[in-house]
Order: sequence, then C-alpha cells, then structure tokens
Amino acid sequence: MLNIFRQNTLLAGILLFFLTLLLKLPAFLEVPKYDFIENAPLARFVFTLVAALPNHYLWSLIITTTLVFLQAIFINYIVASHGVLYKNTFLPALFYVLINSMFFVQNELTPQLISTTFILFLFQRLCYLYQSQNPLLVVLDAGLYLGVAVLFNYDLLLYLPFILISVIIFTSFNVRYLIITLIGIMVPLYFMMVYFYSIDRFDDFIRYMVQSFESKYLKPIETNWIRLIPWAIFLPVTASSVFTLQQNFFRNKVKTRRIIQSIYLMLVFGVIGLFFENLNYMYAISYLAVPLSIVLAYYFISTKRFWLKEALFGVLVILALYYQL
Repeated sequence: MLNIFRQNTLLAGILLFFLTLLLKLPAFLEVPKYDFIENAPLARFVFTLVAALPNHYLWSLIITTTLVFLQAIFINYIVASHGVLYKNTFLPALFYVLINSMFFVQNELTPQLISTTFILFLFQRLCYLYQSQNPLLVVLDAGLYLGVAVLFNYDLLLYLPFILISVIIFTSFNVRYLIITLIGIMVPLYFMMVYFYSIDRFDDFIRYMVQSFESKYLKPIETNWIRLIPWAIFLPVTASSVFTLQQNFFRNKVKTRRIIQSIYLMLVFGVIGLFFENLNYMYAISYLAVPLSIVLAYYFISTKRFWLKEALFGVLVILALYYQL
C-alpha cells in the first residue's frame, strides 16, 4: 500500500481521496451532533452560516472532510515545490489525512481545523523568505495569514514567536520584521473591529476576546491509555526520522536546511498547542499534523524495513477505524 503513496501520481491522489472518505465513513453513517465552538468573531460568523443550513451537521462533516483532503494536498504541494524530501511523494498528504482522522471528535468542524488552512498559507510564504527580493512583503503576508487565523481561534497568537524565529532562521534578526508582523496581524483585527462597530456590536467583539483570554492556561492532557497507542508509534518514528534528517542535514541545499529547521520549530509549537487547548487537545492536533506529517513521511519514504513500515501503517489505519467506530 505505501509503495503507491511513495509516488507522486494521479493514482496516489485518487486513492488518498477514497482513503479520506473511508476514514470518515463511520461519521457519515452516524453524523455527530455537537456544539459549534464560537469563541472568536470569524468562527461565530462561519458557524452561524453553517447552522442555518438544512442538515447542518451533515454539511459540517462534508466541509470537514473536504478541508482535511484539500489541506493534505496543499501540504504535499509545499513539500514538493520546495524539495523538502529527497523525492516527490504523496506520503505527507497521506499522514496528514491519517493524523486528522484518528479520533471521532476530529469529524467536528472546528475553528482549529479551519484556521489550520491559514497556518499552511503562512508556512508556505515563509518558505519563500530565503533569497526573497522583498522579505518585508513576505513577512507582512505571514502576519496577515496569522491575523485571519487568530480571528478563528485566539490561541494562534501562540504562533507569533514561530514567525519571528522562522524569519531569523531564513534571514536575520531585524526589528522591522517584528513591526511588520504585528501590523499584518492587526490589519484583519482592525477590519473586524470596524465591522462590529458598524453593526453596533463592538461590546460583543470585546467580550469574545476577553472571555477567550481569561480561560487560557496550560493544562495536562486528559485521555485514556487506549487513545495513547497511536502516539506510542508516532513518537519513536518521529524521533528516528528527526535523527536521520539531522544526519543528512548538510547534504541538503541551504534553503532546504532552513525549511527543515522551520518544520522542527513548528513541531515544537504544535506540541505546545496541545497543552494550550482548553476544550479538547484533539482539536489542536490539526496544527501538530502539519509538521508531523512531513517528518513521518521522511521516515516512511524509504523502502528499508519494508514490512515493518507496512505493518506500522496498517496498525495506524486499523486504530483510526477503531477509534472512529
């Protein structure tokens, strides 16, 4: 099975689509009912529109499935276009879909999943920062994407240091980058404030923000041992992949090395985000899935220990179906 996804072919893309549907199939058979998370202005706006649709729970599941698939394809595009892996493959997309379909609660349409799209746009722009003719414009774009993402989920202000450290990785430290990033974040926030003021609901906007920040604190992840089984696979595989990447680090081009460093950094922020999510850590897995899918792809791209890798992948798919059921 993995050999198909080790290629960058149309067949791999088609099979990825059907695998996405397969992993979401239990939810389609019994569409989950849940409360939409409306703790930020754009989240409230989008979910108000979704809730107005007939069969809105079914539509939210369709949107979730579509988003996961399209985000996976976009990750694959970023990895392939910047030569992050030593060959073009569909494995990053495959593992992104798998990680985001591991638990039943991930079938919910959440601000976290929607805002992950803008985190991907942000990461893509940062990849162009090296040797850019106008790095300030790239940093501004990254700030704008983060600003829009924050209006879906205020937790993503956590990623402001990620942008700044990534900028240092790709170029060098400059106070102007900090200022431009903050301006980029503030622009979407400003227009949203103007909108709420124009409809005489500015107090609501402030209340949403205050309530969100008042509830923020780091807390231990609460789960049971059965749900920890996938992480018993992810952790050693990730450690092995990072170790191998580091061994081959200087064989890559300078640009690729800096992108890999940014991926490591995003991995750290993705883990922190799990502890920063107060509702359910599984909602924040979509952020972690971005760098984790790339690192996992690097491990599975090689055909060494072929049967071990096939077995590990098979176990992960079986676990995903088990948790979904």
